[in-house]
Amino acid sequence: MVEVIVIHQWKPEQKEKVMQFATTIINLAKNNKLPTGLKLNEINLAKNANIAVCKWSVDSLEHLLNVASSLKPEWQITALEVEKAY
Repeated sequence: MVEVIVIHQWKPEQKEKVMQFATTIINLAKNNKLPTGLKLNEINLAKNANIAVCKWSVDSLEHLLNVASSLKPEWQITALEVEKAY
């Protein structure tokens, strides 16, 4: 498995769509309905900023990005493979 962080950045007028997207992903994760090979570990919302950081364990970054793009997000998404340094 690969550890990935996904950074979502949106404009204030996109907040409702972002929260709907997040709710959909959270519900899929809670109900064990995410595609095989994708595990959502946590979602962190930045206070007073239009940024969310999600931590995933995935079989590949490409698989995660393909699934995410199928949900057609309209805001900026940056996904990075990471390894714990400390």
